[in-house]
Amino acid sequence: MTSNKARQNEIMISGNQKVARDPAHLTPPTQTQAAEFLTHGLAKFKQGDYRGAIEEFNQALRINPDLAEAYNYRARSRYYRGDYQGAISDYSKLIGIKPDNAGAYSDRGLIRAHLSDRWGAMQDYNQAIEINSQCLNAYVNRSLMRVELEDYEGAIADCNEVLNLNPNLAEAYLNRGIAYFELEDYAAARADCDRALQINPHLAAAYFNRGMNYVALGEYQEAIADFDRVLQLNPNDAKAYLNRGYTHLQLGDNWASMKDFDRAMQIDQVAAKAFFHEIAHTLQDDLRATEDKNQQLVQGLLAQGNLRYELGDYQAALKAYTEVLNLDPNNTEAYNRRSTVRSASGDYQGAIADLEKVTSLSLKKAPASQPATAVTVQPTASDYHQRGVDKLKVGDFQGAIGDFNAVLQINSNDATALTCRGFAYCRLGDNSRAIQDLQTAAKLFYEQGDKKSAKEIIDTLKKLQN
Repeated sequence: MTSNKARQNEIMISGNQKVARDPAHLTPPTQTQAAEFLTHGLAKFKQGDYRGAIEEFNQALRINPDLAEAYNYRARSRYYRGDYQGAISDYSKLIGIKPDNAGAYSDRGLIRAHLSDRWGAMQDYNQAIEINSQCLNAYVNRSLMRVELEDYEGAIADCNEVLNLNPNLAEAYLNRGIAYFELEDYAAARADCDRALQINPHLAAAYFNRGMNYVALGEYQEAIADFDRVLQLNPNDAKAYLNRGYTHLQLGDNWASMKDFDRAMQIDQVAAKAFFHEIAHTLQDDLRATEDKNQQLVQGLLAQGNLRYELGDYQAALKAYTEVLNLDPNNTEAYNRRSTVRSASGDYQGAIADLEKVTSLSLKKAPASQPATAVTVQPTASDYHQRGVDKLKVGDFQGAIGDFNAVLQINSNDATALTCRGFAYCRLGDNSRAIQDLQTAAKLFYEQGDKKSAKEIIDTLKKLQN
């Protein structure tokens, strides 16, 4: 950044000697130069180079501290860079120069709203409208603030004022629709969303809001179609995934629901967990209302257990998975998930017992082998495995490790044995070896096609590494 101190200019004379010119002889900056800096700043602003634009506006304002347009665009540049306080300061200076600038009040109000300064925002919006009764931005922004303050009738009045001035402003229909939604006038809200989309077919917020109206009206298929459209326009909209997932739950499609919830967790974990907290109390009611038989209830309980686990409510998750197993004693997914919750709760013996049950069920499903033609006295891998599990249950962790070592000598790719040995190392406080075993087990499960078990172990690893 150029200093505002005048630099010494050096001029060449005969003999290549240098002599300094006194700063008093320099020509002072002119208003023309200020205008040039402003022009350069505006060009950079339009290119999205807000940092560079700010530097140009700084130069212009050093020359002319009353250059209103420089304050205006520096405020906007600062806003886009997230410097809200700096933007407010610039708008305040602009207002000091041009106190009748309604747009400056409206824009400053919007930034104050971002900072949760509701009183300051409302004062700015009111002042903007007092200066210019046709300041559309101030009406639109104030309508949103009134919705936030639960003044829905006032919000509708602001939007009506906008639409009287400009009947083709999609944002006004959108905001009025939100107010109608909060007043539970879903038909009017949906009509406003329809009108907004007629004006702008690519307005994702209008599809989202209309989808929410469809949910409120129980028109779930239509809601899903609108959430689909939101995600076509913005594939990373976590709220669209969450609400579509909830809508799938209402239709009894729990697998689609969990897929959406998982995607939302990947995009925005904070928003997803807040949403789960909000809907958790409704899940049990949804399950009671289902008309499907045993399997539908099983899937619903699995969904409930998964949500409770994500919320850190391990006791509720255990209860849900246990209820699944009471209904379906051979449900390997419930055993796998309950194993993860038990290990996260420190119940390693219970976790191992659940993994053992999974192994047992898998063996039962395998084709029966031919009877052995001769009896051997050498313990089999299964013998060592069972002996290791028995030792885990009584706390003989060193002995268990020895037995699982024997299993792994027979079959080094026995993922279950690696998992159990990992738990034993963990109970002995040897986290390094525990993590190594569990990582290897997860990799083997994944390669063997058992992705569910791999994911459960990875979840346990995260807890152990933290």
